[in-house]
Amino acid sequence: MNIGIVGTDRSDWTCSALAAAAKTFGSKPVVFSLRDVTSSITGSAQLISDSVDLTALDAIVVRDVGAGGLDEVAFRFDVLNQLAEHAPVFNSPDAIQKAANKYVSSVLFRKHGLPVPRTIATHSLEEAKKALSMFGRAVVKPLFGYKGIGIVSVCDDSEGVSMVESMLSEKGMLYIQEFIHNQGRDIRAFVVNGEVAGAMYRIAPQGSWINNLSRGGRSEPCQLTGEQEEMSIEAAECVEADFAGVDLMEDGHIGQGTYVIEVNGTPSGKGIFESCGTDVASLIMRHVLKAVRT
Repeated sequence: MNIGIVGTDRSDWTCSALAAAAKTFGSKPVVFSLRDVTSSITGSAQLISDSVDLTALDAIVVRDVGAGGLDEVAFRFDVLNQLAEHAPVFNSPDAIQKAANKYVSSVLFRKHGLPVPRTIATHSLEEAKKALSMFGRAVVKPLFGYKGIGIVSVCDDSEGVSMVESMLSEKGMLYIQEFIHNQGRDIRAFVVNGEVAGAMYRIAPQGSWINNLSRGGRSEPCQLTGEQEEMSIEAAECVEADFAGVDLMEDGHIGQGTYVIEVNGTPSGKGIFESCGTDVASLIMRHVLKAVRT
């Protein structure tokens, strides 16, 4: 079978691992970037990348959609939805969009009874100030951010209020979440086909509170509790993802438990492989091929 692998960077670790896994299972990987896709609708609609007819693929695995402006990203999702009419796409465009939108995913988590930090999304400066006053310390995140980029911690003081005013003026709306006092780490759990494949701690570098590995964090193996496993699986199900990286945060205050922070519908498999030896790329590809064949 010809398995399309969507990746902006062909040398990306996860993209390469998915391609290698496809070969291991006897399939041919076709790696392409959505940036290179041309749609021709002069006659019957065609989707071409490097002279390859993408509508002839047997399945597609999305490593990443790629950053860009509104028109660019909207077109890429249009392409994925169009491809989904010809072959199954993992994760589905809808699942990737739900996971990428922190507001939507947080609403879904809450709707399904998962513990999430108190969160306010607003266009109003007064409501933003009220939230900051209520939380004491908060985290302001881009609605569609990734790799910890653009995340800011603010406190309920004159500097924090000034930062909130500036960010609201720049962005037009704010997604404000209470700061969860933790042990300088969070948990990334990998869910594939309704099961936890493995988990790791992501530990913030000295002097930082951001745990992302892409921002200098380091990883260590993590043994989830039964409750944390269930939370991770449920979080992935909330966005209808076949595979996902689920971020959990343990409250540093005794007895406060664990919160679901967000879910990544296009997660990297590098950190979990290097820290735990868990080959999520092979697990994903096995699931994809089984689903297509049945």
